[in-house]
Amino acid sequence: MAVELLSVVVAFILGLAEGFFVNLAATRLMAGRPMIGRLRCTQSGHHLALWQALPVVGFMAQGGRCSTCGRRLPLSYPLIELAAGVLLALLYLADGWGLAFTFHALYVAVLLVVLVVDWRKHDIYVSVIVAGSALGLAGSFFLPGVGPLSALAGAGTALIFFLLVYLLAKAIFRHVEEPLGAGDVLLATMMGLMLGFPNVVGALLIGPLLAGVGAVYLLATRRVGLGGFMPYGVALCMASILFLVYPAPLAEALRLPALAYLVSNLLRLQ
Repeated sequence: MAVELLSVVVAFILGLAEGFFVNLAATRLMAGRPMIGRLRCTQSGHHLALWQALPVVGFMAQGGRCSTCGRRLPLSYPLIELAAGVLLALLYLADGWGLAFTFHALYVAVLLVVLVVDWRKHDIYVSVIVAGSALGLAGSFFLPGVGPLSALAGAGTALIFFLLVYLLAKAIFRHVEEPLGAGDVLLATMMGLMLGFPNVVGALLIGPLLAGVGAVYLLATRRVGLGGFMPYGVALCMASILFLVYPAPLAEALRLPALAYLVSNLLRLQ
């Protein structure tokens, strides 16, 4: 029991570190800065001491304000770090230590970068999608229950489904500028490689529901108006992370194993 608890704590600390790198990568991508270089304050650009950049602890030690320039630090930074910590602790409980935990932790990092950038800048970078897709395809060779064929089938399913949705949204919501971005189509394809078939089907079903809830919240709080930004990319990332952490319960709840069984039988008949 003590060893198990210690392992959960270690996974949580690893998640805090991952959250720090997610914030770093997202911030530098949005600013067009190289990934390697000295740490700088996002508010005034001065160099940071190592303790100031520590995940969560640095934020709390400075009282939510940069101890050098005195400007308020975004609360989103420690929240993302905490979220990554909790997610990796949950991944450990689901996977234990091993290749599955390693690849799933990397998937979560990529998805969080996409989520943060899309939420803050309403954009999805092709470079991140390409890197995440390559990682997902590589992981399919090592992860049990996925496999390269499942990954490619998931990517193909997601690509066709979201491409049709993209074209339909363009036709229906003509007054809305980019109701669904081309980046969302690429993101869905990356999800297919990471989750495989049929899990990606469940994520594609849950994603729009989350997006709808997010849209209602943004409209209700008047943060956007009709025709404003709708968080499709954010919702898809959240749905993917849910399936990475709780694949079996969610798949069973949506009866996805039955779908996989049906498709496999149809392939055998051909």
